[in-house]
This record gives sequence, structure tokens and C-alpha cells, in this order.
Amino acid sequence: MVSPPHTKAVLIYNPIAGRRRKQRLQQLQRVQEQFERAGIRVSIQATTAPGSGSALSREAVQAGADLIVVCGGDGTINEVIGGMAHSAVPLAVLPGGTANGLARELRLPLDIEAAARLIPSATPRRIALGRVGERYFLSMVGVGFDAQVLTQIAGNWKDRLGMVHYGIQAARQAAFQPFAPFTVSAGETPLEATFACISRTRYYGPFRMIPEADLFSDRFHVYCFPSRKLFRYFIYTLALFAGRLRRLPDVVSFSASRIRCEDTAESETPVLYQVDGELAGRLPITVEIVPDALTLLAPARADGGSG
Repeated sequence: MVSPPHTKAVLIYNPIAGRRRKQRLQQLQRVQEQFERAGIRVSIQATTAPGSGSALSREAVQAGADLIVVCGGDGTINEVIGGMAHSAVPLAVLPGGTANGLARELRLPLDIEAAARLIPSATPRRIALGRVGERYFLSMVGVGFDAQVLTQIAGNWKDRLGMVHYGIQAARQAAFQPFAPFTVSAGETPLEATFACISRTRYYGPFRMIPEADLFSDRFHVYCFPSRKLFRYFIYTLALFAGRLRRLPDVVSFSASRIRCEDTAESETPVLYQVDGELAGRLPITVEIVPDALTLLAPARADGGSG
């Protein structure tokens, strides 16, 4: 009999993320039973406060876990990564959030139990992480407009009402707040933007926004949106829904491994940024690739690149 590649797993989940929260623990207990039938002992641990995901993953690594599984949204995944970056312990992802952008990127089933069945046979792949300041991330950094929208979404309402609530707040932001400009540079002439998405993944929430991005490369792909006009942001939104952003002539895209974003003299209010869907701070920032920083368990059908 072949021994399983992992025997001691810690499953970290966010009890208030996503939908079907009341059934979440029951789902994860069934996942635990699946794993134990495959020879993998699983300890289930819930996050309790902002930042606790990092502490739980750090403790799991120190306690000798040989697999960490995270079930939550992209923000929960971000926390867990922060506590295990540069370790040899692999990370597996279960779709427990609202938009589940990373799960979509990995082409996982959006059903938790179906996704869990793929983990024992998944392939470990060593990948890069992004870093802004001291914070690591797996998916993306948004600067300007979308970060400002997050300031209007209090507490857990982003998870409770999902993309509908986000869309309402985005419309309010576009209609009533000024578009604060900033610059984006990657070693050449700076570009001016009011929104920039610096991404390792193709998905922006549930939308396939940046098809050129590749989680398994050591580069970011960047989309810069320059307009300060409400009508133009309406066009951007329609193009996002239709999967045609890269066809718009004023949307500038490029790839780089290090990006600098700074306020301009016209920035009358602080320009904010978010990391993996969580408000993180204000400019200036430097966003950079950290190679060989995480082992990710990816199903065989997961791949990167455009298309």
C-alpha cells in the first residue's frame, strides 16, 4: 500500500466568510472524514479575529504539520499565507468565500467537498508570492478606485451581500467622489492612473479580468485605468463584464516584477490600496515579486497564462 504524501494536516477556516456559514463546520467535518479515509489526520481550526489566520498557519508549521488547508475567501487565504511563507509546508485551497477568485484561478470546483476530493492527488508546485511592505499576497493589489470603494463596506457586509453590495458602493464612489490620480512605474516613464490592478491571477473576484496573468510565473500583470470621468468608468465596468477590458484603447497593460505607485501633486486626498480584497493602507508603495516563496497544491487542470 502506498503511503499518502501528507499525514498531518491543519484545516484553517473563516467561520464568517462566504455563504452557507451555518453549514460550514458540518461541511468541513465531512471533508475531515474524506481526508482521514485517505490516511490524512486533520485538525480543524477557526479564525477568531483579523490576523488570526497568520498566527494559526505559523503555529501549524512550527507544530510539524505537513499540509495546511485553508477554507475562506481571498482575504483569509492572504492571512494564512502570511504565516507560512518560505516554509516547505504545502498549501491547499478550498472555496469558502464569496467571490473565490483564487479557487477559480486554480479551476477548482466551487463546492467545498468536491474541491477537497482533489487535494490528496494534487501536485505540489513551488511558486512566487507578491509582497508590498511586509505583507505577502498570492493574488493581487488594487490601487485607487477599488480600494476607496472598500472604505464604504463596513465589517462583514462584503461577505454577507457579496458582489451586489460591492457594485452598489462602486457606483456611489464613481458618482460622488473624486477620482484621485496617482502614478504607476516599473522603471520607465510613470503612467498616471485613477485605478490600477497589479495581479498574479486572471480573476478579479468572479470576473476574468486579466487573461494574461499567470500565477505560476515570476511576474505581475498590470492594468492601469487613467480616466477621471464617470461615464468612462461605466464603460470599464461593461467591458469587465464582457471580458473585453484589454480591447479598450485607454487601458494600459504591462508585466513587471517590481512596481512603484505614488501620489501626484493633484492627489488632494490619500490614495488607498487593497491587498487580496482587504483594505491595506495608502500610497506610496512598492510591490515586488518574491520568488520560490510558497508550495501550492494545484490540481492537474490548473494552469496559468492567457486564453
